[in-house]
Amino acid sequence: MPERTCVACRRRRAQGEFLRLSRDADGRWRVKEGPRTGRGAYVCADSPACWAEKRLRRAFGAQAPVVSQTLLNRSTDLPRA
Repeated sequence: MPERTCVACRRRRAQGEFLRLSRDADGRWRVKEGPRTGRGAYVCADSPACWAEKRLRRAFGAQAPVVSQTLLNRSTDLPRA
């Protein structure tokens, strides 16, 4: 499996352990599932610390607050075991 790097913590892991964010046509960053094309950014899926706005600023700049909120909202939507 290919390795990727988290844009927040710079940790290298298998691609399947990340959430991939891609830009939509309107310029917003979204978490995409399944096959995707174009550039994207990877964030640790199991580490909410990587979703903090401050850690995302390097990769997303002014859009970091929106990306952080998107990731946090997504985590509340996930079913709990």
